[in-house]
Amino acid sequence: MRRILASLVTAAAVTLTGCSLDLTNPNAPNPGAALTNPRTATSQMIVGVLATYRDNRAVQIRAFGSYGRETYYMFLTDGRFITGPYRSWRQNNAFESGTQWGARYGNYRNAYVAMKTVNATPTGAPTPTALTGPEKAGALGVLKTFIALDMLAIIEARGPIGAVVDMTDDVNAVLPIVSQDSVYKWISAMLDEAKGNLDTAGTSFYFPMHSGFSAFNVAANRPAGFVQFNRAIKARVEAKRGSLGCGAPCYTNALTALGQTWIADLTAANRDNGVYVVYSTASGDVLNGASFQGDRNFYVHPSIDSISGVALDERYARKVAISTSACTTPYTSPQKEVGVTATHRACTYFSNVSPIPIIRNEELVLLRAEARWFTGDTARARTDLAAVRTGSGGANAVSAVPTPATDSEFVSEVLLQRTLSLYQEAQRWVDYRRFGRLAALNTLQQDLAANFTVASASPLPNQECDARARRGQPAPMSCPGGAALP
Repeated sequence: MRRILASLVTAAAVTLTGCSLDLTNPNAPNPGAALTNPRTATSQMIVGVLATYRDNRAVQIRAFGSYGRETYYMFLTDGRFITGPYRSWRQNNAFESGTQWGARYGNYRNAYVAMKTVNATPTGAPTPTALTGPEKAGALGVLKTFIALDMLAIIEARGPIGAVVDMTDDVNAVLPIVSQDSVYKWISAMLDEAKGNLDTAGTSFYFPMHSGFSAFNVAANRPAGFVQFNRAIKARVEAKRGSLGCGAPCYTNALTALGQTWIADLTAANRDNGVYVVYSTASGDVLNGASFQGDRNFYVHPSIDSISGVALDERYARKVAISTSACTTPYTSPQKEVGVTATHRACTYFSNVSPIPIIRNEELVLLRAEARWFTGDTARARTDLAAVRTGSGGANAVSAVPTPATDSEFVSEVLLQRTLSLYQEAQRWVDYRRFGRLAALNTLQQDLAANFTVASASPLPNQECDARARRGQPAPMSCPGGAALP
């Protein structure tokens, strides 16, 4: 990784948990020092990995929401939060460029160091200085799953650029960037490896799991339930691989993985069953930075407002600051910045302690609809889409093609349903890109007048480009001297 990653190591996990590991250098911890009390040390490291993943979620929603025309981030003292992802996105120093890079690799290193410490801990009876075999397996399964999640955020932001998948002890190593396809394959294999660990992890974890793993009708705070979570992420990855060229084999893998999750035919009662990141007002904790209370700069992109019939769709009514949402009060005074105007504020997450889903049943059913369609089970794919419309959108849910008959019609319908069902869950931009429909996001007249275009990827940050140039390595796509972004 590049030099900036050197300081983003397990020390971040220690800070987040408010605990001391008695490390001689908190910016470059020595796993050997942690072995004086590895049970406590590794527990804190794992909690730190989960916390750091949580902290990156709001930034992902802001960046992907802008790239995907879900929101304008109208920070009135700096219009570059709009012009960066909407117009200047090819520039390595534009606002939101480099998103989901340094912080995600930093957390990957957190997990890497934690795994080294787990593996170096003696295996034996449960004591402060030893871990049982099942305890080690559970720790490794959770850490590998979150490495896969962080890597998924990285490649979703990078797309055709690709990403680095390797990690070594040398925090200053500049490692090769591999293709998008290779990254997705690596993530899929990592999830399978994690499942192998979890399958031998016994009945409980020795480290604490926050309430987001258990408070939403999924018991992912124990190995058996966490395997379901792991398979849910596997299904997401395989569906995306399917749409990126793998086709039916990957969609078949997605269906297999879905069968090992908590998926249920969608109803209003079960649509939100899943695993979440959680926030609180407790000292040392963090708030939901993508919430209406936490940050009122998120405005609904007018192309969402203009979807025909959307005002009667219950998903819109729940997620936009109007009288029917948790925000209760309509915010209809137009806000203007850098030549564009928005009318409504987003209210997907009202409170500054509202949880944000990592994955929930509504997405699982949408993934199943997609996988069924592209493996020939078109009738049941239509049934899944209809259930999403009824169970989440209500009697007046909007539809592009209620009964799709061709692949193109199905893609139009599933993209619309995913747009509304997964609004502000960092999916729309990635969805439109993987189906080759980015141009459909750039039809709003005021965006065209402002010379906005849709990003094909978030470029690599300047630091990454500079690190590779200093080593005399070829410039990657999006860096000066490298191939241009498509």
